[in-house]
Parts: sequence; structure tokens; C-alpha cells
Amino acid sequence: MDAPRIVWLAAADARGHLMRAHIGRSLLAERGITADIVTTNDDGRRFLAALGTPSEVLSPHYGVAFDTWQNMDRRKTEACILRYFLSPARGLADLRRLDELARGAAYIVNDFHPLLLLSGARAARTVHVYGATLFEAIAHNFAGRAPDAFDRRFAEFACSLRDRAFARIQHSLAAPSHGVARQVDGSLFLPPLVALPRRSRAEVRAALGVRDGAELAAVYLNPHFRDDALARAIETQLHARGYVVHAVGEGFATRPTFRACDGSFPDVVAAADLLISAPGMASCNQARTFGLPFVALATDQPEQRRNLAALTDLAPVAPVDLLDPAVRADLAESFGAAIDRAVALRAPRDPGHARAAIQNIHARWADALTSLVALAPPLPRPARTRSRSLLRTRSSSLETEV
Repeated sequence: MDAPRIVWLAAADARGHLMRAHIGRSLLAERGITADIVTTNDDGRRFLAALGTPSEVLSPHYGVAFDTWQNMDRRKTEACILRYFLSPARGLADLRRLDELARGAAYIVNDFHPLLLLSGARAARTVHVYGATLFEAIAHNFAGRAPDAFDRRFAEFACSLRDRAFARIQHSLAAPSHGVARQVDGSLFLPPLVALPRRSRAEVRAALGVRDGAELAAVYLNPHFRDDALARAIETQLHARGYVVHAVGEGFATRPTFRACDGSFPDVVAAADLLISAPGMASCNQARTFGLPFVALATDQPEQRRNLAALTDLAPVAPVDLLDPAVRADLAESFGAAIDRAVALRAPRDPGHARAAIQNIHARWADALTSLVALAPPLPRPARTRSRSLLRTRSSSLETEV
């Protein structure tokens, strides 16, 4: 009998989706289950390759649009999604290719791409994996931009599409610290998945040349950050305070302080004295788990702002609000003040407790993903897709709901 196999579709818009797929693949391999990773552009494939995970690219036709400060461009994103679903050469072509890649798989993890929300019968073997704050932002995409009644109906429609899935795994900073809890809506509720450090604090600091008494800053800026003024302000303030800086950012790979990728970055975070990043779910959970002073870059990313609000009472965090004109007017001063605030909140750390907490999270995710293999329904024969758009295929539902 062949070993079980799943397909994990991880959108490349945020590197957290890719890191989760990478970690999930390793956890499943330990249980004798193969996970084939599919992503959405070549940059995402290169990021996964740097971690040691091979992947296929579905197509680059879908993507969320951002400016150079990681602010979401909603109009461009919505236009992209509309083109994607209206064109048979895009959405439908990707669906056919995904059917081929998933032939024989127990189920498909959707982390998190709109294709599998509108894919009809494929919901019977789809497992949606998503952050609680991310889905809230998706469901209320039109909040403040459309009448409240439209926002409510769109949110209800989004939830109805999500809830057709075979299973759902929702991760949140509010998830219980132990056990797998089923929410009222039937989703599995877990803490965010983060990587387990492979090296000790001493090994990492020695490799980076951090002398006794010196402090190490771990900086991660996702590829949507591309304005040199931001990187320069961070570098200036960290160097002024004597930090050894280990910085990763695909948008700043030409700067001497930065590198594009680093597969061992989770080790650096665990060994660091300070973390600077946007408040993605994984960064927030790293700051909480390691008790790490965290300078969080807040932009027009609704889910990240929700993460930040949830983290405030859980970790030594100091936000830098990049939407505030006063902050943008003097970035260096703003970062310097945030670094000092975060460090002042620092509490004693327990590396052993942090490691045990991550191992517990890994075991719970592995249990959840493995149990779903046994529960997955028999594979249906792939439906024949006609040469028309996905939106037209679901036009009656869309007209009814939206």
C-alpha cells in the first residue's frame, strides 16, 4: 500500500504561509506522510528551496498587491482576483493543474488561496489552514468602504464558502496552550506554527561573532518592504546601540547589512536579544514564546494590526506605526524610541520552556494533520471543467449571496 500523501497549496504573498508549509511537510514526514508543496510564484519557490523544501508553482496569476511599505493595495488586489477568476487561462487552468497534482492525495491543504474557496466539489477534500485574524480581514474586506449591509452579506458569503470544506485548521494567539480544542464552528483551533531552533543560543552567537556582553538583533522584513529609508533607519539605530545585526529581507538584498534568505533564521531569533519585524502570526508567536523584545512594524495590513492588538499583553512589544505621518517624518527617531521601549519591557527568559512549548505545538499540528488523513472521504473522480470562468460557473450563487 502506498504511503499517504497530501498536497499543500501555500500562497507566496506572505512568507509565513510558506514557512508553515515547510514545517508541516517535515512534521508529516516524521509520521510517514508525504506533503507535496505548491506555491504561487517563483520567488516563493526560491524561498522554499532556501529552506530545503522543493515545490511546484501553480501560476503567478493570483497575488495580493502591496506598496513598498507593505501597505495593501485593495483596488489592485481586487482587480487581480477578478481577472483571475474571469479568465479560463488563469483560475480554471490552475484548477485543472491542481487536480493533476492532487491526484491520489488524501486531501489538499489550502494555506490560503481563493481558488479553493470557489472550487465546488473539491471542498470535500480541502483543509483550509488560516490565521483567525487573516480570515476576519478577508471576510470584512469591504468594511468602511461599502455599506454595512454589504459588508455583512459579503462576510456571510465568505464564511459559507469556507465552511463547505472537509476540515479547517484555524491558528490564533488566543488558542489554548495545550490540547486540540474544537470551536463551536467545527474548526480545529491551534497556536501558530513556528520552527524549532536546531542550534543552541551559544552556537548561533558564536557563529555570528557575537562577543560576550554584546547583544544580537534579528531583523526580518518580508519582500513587500522595499523602501531603503526604512532599512536605513533600522540599521542606524541598531548600530548606534551596539547591536550585532542579522537582517533578512528580499527587498533589501543589495544592502550590506541584509541578505535575501536564511534557512536558519529561526535559530537566530531564538538566540537574539531583540526582534524587528512586521507582526505576522509567526513573528508574534516567536516573540511571545521566547519572551523576546519585539519592535513591530505596523502597516495597512488589517490582520497584522489585529495580531498586534492581541500580542500587547503577551510579549514585550513596541509598535512603530508606519501609517503615522509623524513616524514617517522621523523614522530613525521613531525606531530608536521603539527599541528602547521594547528592551525596557524585557523579562527573564527560559529557553528550555520555549523549546518545550514549540515541541508541544508541533506535536499538536502533526496530530491534527495526521488524523485528517484517516478521516478524509474517498477521492471523487475529478469533475470535467468546461472552458468558462470560475465566476460564471458559480454565477447563480454569487448573484444570490452578493
